[in-house]
Amino acid sequence: DGYDVVIHDECSANVTDKPYIDRILKAHRDGTPAVNLHCAMHSYRYGNFRAPVEIGADNAAWYEMLGVQSTGHGPKTPIDIIFEDQEHPITKGLKNWKTTNEELYNNIRIYSGTSVLVKGDQTTQPNKKELKKNPEAKPRKASAVVAWTNEYGPKKTRIFSTSLGHQNETVADDRYLDFVSRGVLWATGRLNN
Repeated sequence: DGYDVVIHDECSANVTDKPYIDRILKAHRDGTPAVNLHCAMHSYRYGNFRAPVEIGADNAAWYEMLGVQSTGHGPKTPIDIIFEDQEHPITKGLKNWKTTNEELYNNIRIYSGTSVLVKGDQTTQPNKKELKKNPEAKPRKASAVVAWTNEYGPKKTRIFSTSLGHQNETVADDRYLDFVSRGVLWATGRLNN
């Protein structure tokens, strides 16, 4: 009670106690905005979370608040950051950029009501094992949503999330800090266009 926003930057993949998770989510169902960073996407997961979790399933509550279900990430290599919605108050005026080595989280499911703000493209070179097996192995390319907004629960609570932020270099980057700051301001209704 009394908080403007809750910032989830925890890495709690092994926390599976449903009443505990429900207590966390209650604040957001009751109208307290959330900002979710990086490993928060992989927190509070249990059951068969590697498959798309159905809406209303026992283990879907955390993903429904986030708006996206992710189960893992690729190697630590740079990600091209592409602002998909350049008119949203969070992204307006921000320019595409490239991270240092960073983790691209997959998207198993994007829930309805989620608004995609930013996508990430990542190219991974073949490793030694792959090259030994196939000397002609080509780089792999992956794309995923890396930042989005969601309206959660009966009060349509504002939720802002980004899966970026594994490396200290990313978190210290002024472009990342500006972007996340704007996400916090938007979530709390304090971002003017």
